[in-house]
Amino acid sequence: MTRTIRRIAVAVLGALACAAAWAQEKANPPIRFDNWLFYQRNTDDSTRAQYRPRFYIPFNLDNGGVFTQRIDLPIYYTNKVGPDNPNGDRKAGIADWFIEETYLSPEFAKNQKWSTSVRLVFPTGGHSPFGGDQYTVAPSLGYLYSMPEYKTTFNPLLRYFYSYHATEDNAGKVRRLDIFPQASFGFGEGWTLQLWPENPIDYNYVTHKWFVDIDALLVKRVSKSWEFGFGGAYVRAQEGRSPVQVDRRRSRDVLFLIVGDSQWHSHRS
Repeated sequence: MTRTIRRIAVAVLGALACAAAWAQEKANPPIRFDNWLFYQRNTDDSTRAQYRPRFYIPFNLDNGGVFTQRIDLPIYYTNKVGPDNPNGDRKAGIADWFIEETYLSPEFAKNQKWSTSVRLVFPTGGHSPFGGDQYTVAPSLGYLYSMPEYKTTFNPLLRYFYSYHATEDNAGKVRRLDIFPQASFGFGEGWTLQLWPENPIDYNYVTHKWFVDIDALLVKRVSKSWEFGFGGAYVRAQEGRSPVQVDRRRSRDVLFLIVGDSQWHSHRS
């Protein structure tokens, strides 16, 4: 890694440590730590395995809202060809890390809330196939409607990615709208089905193409502090049958697994 990337990595890890320490001193919800495993097969028949540790650090606000800091630190193992892997060998490396600051409002009507966030993506992965050579910002706006009597929630969310500084002259510009038509349906014995929790439908304003997938995750709550889940995403476009241009450079199918979702309480004042 370059000196700049090392500094970014240290800064992100420092932010995680500081936020966790602050959360320990407040009467806040438990910190959440997810371990995600992904296996992705691309349209060029290359593959990518991914380990993605993910942290959620929530803080209760005086107005009844919740501020949450999220930190994702993905690591790739892939044979996809790119400037950092010109021969298409199996190769591991860190990807672009990001932090996200989210605000979830108190109820503005019965069972209804809104959310907003800003995500900052850092070019820690360097060149393709690990990184995008771009600093990127991604604001979001969401709506949450709960039906607790049916164990059902609807949480549609829009997120717009905008690159604002390239670390390489030939880095591709990022202008993309992600659409998450999220919903979750609870069943008995701790099972929940989530739709579009990870892989969105999106529109690329650079290529003027859509990426339309089906994404689902089945989650089992084992205890108050642990849950696991498994799911996948799939996209298929047939020439001459799609009403929109579909971006075929994206993945064809993705399998993902939460191997451990833990929450812990620290000493509370």
